[in-house]
Amino acid sequence: MNINPIWEITTKVRAFDADANDRLKVNTILDYFQDAASNDAERLNFGYSNFVPRGLTWVLSWAKFEFIKYPKFIDEVKIQTWGKKQYKLYSIRDYLMFDSKDEIICRGTSAWLLLDSKSLRPKILPQLFPEIKMHDSIEALIDLPQKITHESPPDSIYSTQIRYSDIDLNQHANNAKYIELMLDCFNKEFHSEHTIKSLVVSFNAESKYGDEIQLFKGIEKEFPLTHYIEAKNQTSNKIVFQAIVEWN
Repeated sequence: MNINPIWEITTKVRAFDADANDRLKVNTILDYFQDAASNDAERLNFGYSNFVPRGLTWVLSWAKFEFIKYPKFIDEVKIQTWGKKQYKLYSIRDYLMFDSKDEIICRGTSAWLLLDSKSLRPKILPQLFPEIKMHDSIEALIDLPQKITHESPPDSIYSTQIRYSDIDLNQHANNAKYIELMLDCFNKEFHSEHTIKSLVVSFNAESKYGDEIQLFKGIEKEFPLTHYIEAKNQTSNKIVFQAIVEWN
């Protein structure tokens, strides 16, 4: 039996998925993609329900997204995702989002680590499960994970605390929460006048319930509409999240 290597789902933008400017929220796009990835992994037997009993867990380490057009409330969108290839320790997964005219409105790629739940040591998916097939004949983006750097010290913007509504079933802050924190580094007027063109994110460490988080922002000198964002866990003194965001 041949299984389609691409997982596909169609949905409509709900009222609470849109922001104050009637655009699908960037953090919600990440939620959409992560949900599609989870469903795809489940149907191929390497998802949460299969791996947790084996002492394995997936962790999103890095991602890049390019935004072409933002859907609005009630708009119908189609999402596709597929496991693309193994790159060093990372399992690479790509994403596409289409509008109702079947035109691509968002592209994404992501790097996932498969970890031993107790030791947190990385495992190589194809070595453990050689029967799992990757689909590398198409690419949403060609980018591969890389370290995010910024030359000058960023400015402190605000601090917050990880609360109950921020944590997921893994007992730490969900990845999309960091995107929310990033978006809140910019005021309402800035969001009204600009949209994100591309976003590169690195998830470096976990944050748990009650942790204090400090947000920092810097501007790329030669590109005033490109910003560096980092979130530092004041409790653990670790940088938990970094991003490079380019605006239109």
